[in-house]
Amino acid sequence: MRRVAIVLVDGLRPDAVALAPMPVLDTLGKDHVRALSAVTIRPSATVAALATLATGVSPAAHGLMEPGLHFLRRLSGLRPLPAELARHDLPTTVVTSRLPGPVLAIAQALTGFAGIRHFVAAGRTALETAHTARHCLERMGAGLLFLYLPHCDRVGHRVGWMSSAYLRSAADIDGALDVFTHGLGDATVFVLADHGGGGVYPRDHDLPHPANDHIPLVIAGRSTRRHCVLPEPVSILDLPATVLWHLGVPVPEVYEGRALRQAFLATSLGAEVAAA
Repeated sequence: MRRVAIVLVDGLRPDAVALAPMPVLDTLGKDHVRALSAVTIRPSATVAALATLATGVSPAAHGLMEPGLHFLRRLSGLRPLPAELARHDLPTTVVTSRLPGPVLAIAQALTGFAGIRHFVAAGRTALETAHTARHCLERMGAGLLFLYLPHCDRVGHRVGWMSSAYLRSAADIDGALDVFTHGLGDATVFVLADHGGGGVYPRDHDLPHPANDHIPLVIAGRSTRRHCVLPEPVSILDLPATVLWHLGVPVPEVYEGRALRQAFLATSLGAEVAAA
């Protein structure tokens, strides 16, 4: 049985890991795999990045760059990651903190179109949501669990990235990661952000800037290499292809990223599958 979890920490900058500090995430990266030059897509916005993770293609292809249901019609021409997994009897579960009503409706609609079977919105704090996600991970068989933690982004927009309140929020996220990743078993966990922030304006992240575009990326689990650093450029576009490959599912030719095979042990690689 092979399980994969993606933990997306909205708005987490790589330099916050040391400054917060975030010892759990830092240790996971040092003990397993961490990328030195991971970036998001342009525009560096949450909806665009989430859509890229869900579809394996860039915003130019998926067109989902702002909240709203009118973009859903474009999904019919795409091959969402959860739908590809479902074709191989691998379900996807999404766990997120509580969301405002309109945002929740959009999230549920998107997950339904993408082929996601289970959507859970629970917990006010990152720690509460992490406990729920951990329970879901322990109960699930092979498949994918996606955990979304919006807390750092909310604080960044309210009082500014790298402010004392932002760093406290990042430290709280680290406590949630401790709960979620403790004793992973056979699960492989990807921890990343959708964007950074504060590069041009202290409370925003949309404009091109290294502080907005660079993201942390850590991959941890029994099947990953130990003390491995990925020095080459890595994109959020590489995550969907890597998840499919690691779970032994063919990667569609339309996917724009590449599987990060160098992050995994040779004895624990995903099935060598041809592009679909």
